[in-house]
Parts: sequence; C-alpha cells; structure tokens
Amino acid sequence: MKIHKKLLVFGILFCVISCSHDKGISLYKEIAKEGLSSSPVTFQVSEEAMQPNRKNVFIRIQNDNSYPFTNIFLVATLTAGNKQIVKDTLEFAMAAPDGTWLGTGFNEVKESKLWWKEGVLFPMERPVKIEISQAMRNNGKADGVAKLEGIISLGISIEDQLEN
Repeated sequence: MKIHKKLLVFGILFCVISCSHDKGISLYKEIAKEGLSSSPVTFQVSEEAMQPNRKNVFIRIQNDNSYPFTNIFLVATLTAGNKQIVKDTLEFAMAAPDGTWLGTGFNEVKESKLWWKEGVLFPMERPVKIEISQAMRNNGKADGVAKLEGIISLGISIEDQLEN
C-alpha cells in the first residue's frame, strides 16, 4: 500500500512539473494582516529575468474570503534607472457575477494571474523596478481605501514570450 501512495505522489508531482511551460521568474511579497496599503510594493527585476528576448509580465494576487470587493484597481509602474517607463491603472475582476472567486486554489485562498504587459523588452538602464499599489475606493467616497483587507500576497511573474 505504501508503494502505491509513493507512486501516486511521484506521478502527480511529475505531471505538475512536466506540464509547466513557465520559463521565467515569479516574485512574491507577503502582505501584512492589516491589508494592502496604497503605498507601492516594489519588486527589483533580476538580470536573469531581463534576458534580451521579449517577456510577458503578469501580476499575481492571492486573496482570501475576507476580500470585500468583486474587482481590484491597481497602479503598476515600470522604472529603469531613474526614468519611469510606463505607469498603468488597471482593473481586474476578482469574482464572477454570482460571487464565486476567480483564480485557482482549493480552500478559501485563491490566486489570480493577471496580464499586465505583453512582449516587453526591458531597457538597458539599471536598476529595473516594478511597483504595484492598490487604488480602491468605496462607492460614493472621494478618498481611497487606506488598507485593503483580504489580500494575502502580491507578486509578479516575468515569462518568456512564446513564439507562434
């Protein structure tokens, strides 16, 4: 019986590893229990991720059931050296119309992999940084949400763009 369990675990692990086509890096930062603030979370992009071919850049969010919204607004900025290359305000759906959380995961934690940029050639200036901050507001309120509850971690993925 023990051999069957070991073979099953090995088989599942092999499938997960062999089915992964991500060629790149993923970086995560854990968010304090108080919530995601409007101050930017900064990711230093490594030299390894900036090889001279086009990359796709994703934003990764892990949320739990305490997240109070069905969407999220983020401000994402790419800087190289002291120069701002791009700054985008993005909106992503976090739940389906019926209230079911989008993303992957089994229990109450879901992870969403969200497109940001496609076909990026990183500039030569260093350091290269990506900053992400939340820009959520309650309906009818001018001021933004100071601390966004329910976000467990925030991350980025930089992956090789696949050739067609």
